[in-house]
Amino acid sequence: MIPDERRRRLVHMVQEQGAVSIAALTEALGVSHMTIRRDIKMLEDSGRLVSVSGGVTMPSRIQLDATHQAKLGIRPTEKDSIAARAADLVAPGDLVYLDAGTTMLSLARTLVARAGAEGLDVVTNDLVVAAEVGKHPQARVHVLGGRLDSGNMSTDGPLTAAELAEFNIDLAFVSASSFDLRGLSVPSQAKVIVKRAIVENSRRAYLTTDSSKYGRVAAFKAIPFEAFEGIITDPSLAEPARQRAAELGVDLITAAADPRKDTAAS
Repeated sequence: MIPDERRRRLVHMVQEQGAVSIAALTEALGVSHMTIRRDIKMLEDSGRLVSVSGGVTMPSRIQLDATHQAKLGIRPTEKDSIAARAADLVAPGDLVYLDAGTTMLSLARTLVARAGAEGLDVVTNDLVVAAEVGKHPQARVHVLGGRLDSGNMSTDGPLTAAELAEFNIDLAFVSASSFDLRGLSVPSQAKVIVKRAIVENSRRAYLTTDSSKYGRVAAFKAIPFEAFEGIITDPSLAEPARQRAAELGVDLITAAADPRKDTAAS
């Protein structure tokens, strides 16, 4: 069987069964484990499959971001731990960008709790993040305008991107609802231009997200993997993503399973 035909059959098996083990694929296709793993890597690089423990599955496609309220109850321990590691990177005097999302809300609270609000200088398109930092009169908060995404309580679109381009940001933390080996994807063009503007106008940009967002894909490609300085995530990030980060020279910063350990270590 020629390689292209074998890979088509491999994808078809996964589409039919939802998830297939490496052992089942080698038996069905009559090739070695090494050959199957090479095929999976090629298919995963192109976004057609996602590796899971012991096998492979189809990417999970998202149509819309979850609402802010829904996100609050999802993986709060991981978010707090990621926030603790992200806060380690912020130096006094940095102009910091906090993207939209509940991980960013946790990061905002962590920054204030650690060093106090005095000297904290934040740009954000998230209204909840802005309100949280804005509770502290000593902090400086720059809120980006644009179209309101009421579900996420954040702004997006060309006006948001244009305002963002007026800043020289030292350190940006970029949130994600979906990413794979190709990079970050988003469900709307209005979000694409904001995500790209963040990276283009920041000295350093870190993808800051829990590992459950890996292997999900949305309609629009936003930022390639290699555009990030690093990824801040939890210990459960899949091995293919870890390998891709190493290949591209993207720092992988792994948060502790217990956020109190990160806080104690900082």
